[in-house]
Amino acid sequence: MAKILIVEDSYIVALHLQTTLENQHYEVVGKCSSGEEAIELMKTALPDLVLMDIMLNGQMDGVEAASIIRRDYHLPVIYITALSDKDTIERVKITEPFGYLTKPFQDHEIFTVLNIALYKHSIERKLKASEAKYLSTINSMRDVVIVVDAACNITYMNPTAEALTRIPISRAIGKPLSDILILKDENTGQFPISALQCSIFENRWNTMTENISLVRTDGPNIPIGESSFSLMLNEQSEVSGLVLMFRDISEKKEYKNKIRQLEKQKITFLIEGQEKERSRIAKDLHDGLGQLLNAIKMNASVIVNSNDEGKSLYNLIDEAIQECVRISDNLMPSKLKDFDLATCLRSLCGQFKVKNAPTVHFETSGILPEVNQLTKINLYRIAQEAINNGIKHANAKSITVSLNEMVEGLQLTITDDGIGISSLPEMDLYKKNGLVNIKDRVEIMGGNLKIMNSESNGTSLVIEISGK
Repeated sequence: MAKILIVEDSYIVALHLQTTLENQHYEVVGKCSSGEEAIELMKTALPDLVLMDIMLNGQMDGVEAASIIRRDYHLPVIYITALSDKDTIERVKITEPFGYLTKPFQDHEIFTVLNIALYKHSIERKLKASEAKYLSTINSMRDVVIVVDAACNITYMNPTAEALTRIPISRAIGKPLSDILILKDENTGQFPISALQCSIFENRWNTMTENISLVRTDGPNIPIGESSFSLMLNEQSEVSGLVLMFRDISEKKEYKNKIRQLEKQKITFLIEGQEKERSRIAKDLHDGLGQLLNAIKMNASVIVNSNDEGKSLYNLIDEAIQECVRISDNLMPSKLKDFDLATCLRSLCGQFKVKNAPTVHFETSGILPEVNQLTKINLYRIAQEAINNGIKHANAKSITVSLNEMVEGLQLTITDDGIGISSLPEMDLYKKNGLVNIKDRVEIMGGNLKIMNSESNGTSLVIEISGK
């Protein structure tokens, strides 16, 4: 049974209470007549409940003693007193008593109040334990947790939120969310933005939009993500607040950037290797097979007697020599070493001025910046592949290649009047339309690639790079 401490200045009343309680198998762990004694007994008696008179011996009355017991020991206190005036009741209320009995009272009344107080206290302890466990869980989370009321004022935030925002919890409570959570959209540059509005405007009803960073005045912006919003509803199912959760994704972004850099290096080495191999094969064709065919042509003039037979043989050998030159030039055009990009692209477009071939135009505008050799080769290959795709897959009749000046770089655009391109997810778009190689080359140059249907119902590829 429960252990009871009796604090009563009347010996007779205290003894009667003890006898009554023990008859009902309660354990009385102590009796005292002053508040000072009651506080001292708390250290050794360890009661479950205190029956407290208000008028006591000593300097401390029952209300003061009860206040200390509730504060330091979190135990239920039941007042047993003859006082019932308004001022006393107001003082008593502050100590949050579990019961109030006015003398004289019947024995059954003390048991009713005592049992209710013990039950209420057990429920309170369970709730506090549950709350402590909940708060411990929330406080130990790596995620930021911020709770706001219906007016978007902060009512709670966990230590992770305090560490990330560098704003003390005590200072944040009661402040508008927008004063504490200052955000920037890194994609659009919009600043500041509301954590709630950026969700609504993007139709992301339970998360924030992507590429959001937390702005801090004493350090770099922190990328945040993996967010969620949860509505809090009251008993009338009305929205009473909101729980906002997100996390610092700096490490995740850094890891993704490293993976992206490794992939970029891998593609760069692969393409550079391909170009070196093309260059080697082109040299072998030009210096080896090409020279051998020329030697055969010279020797054939000595062996062949008939002019008709010789002419036919010479024509075949000439065709073989021209084909060898064409293949060699296609593998690694010598003009890429000697001329600027515009000249090389104009020459590429001029190769299609033959019967039944699509019309390929080249145009340029502005003062074009110089580009390094690798960039020149990549842009040339992109134009070469885009033209071939337009002819083979899009059935284009007209293709335009444009090289234009930008503020800090240049823009290469290839537009055709073919069958257009279907709307697909990004990766499928590149794979199904043979554009993976173009995408890879743009990425290793650090450029931007846009693919869209053109005004002529064909396809436009727009590549933008910095001039370096």
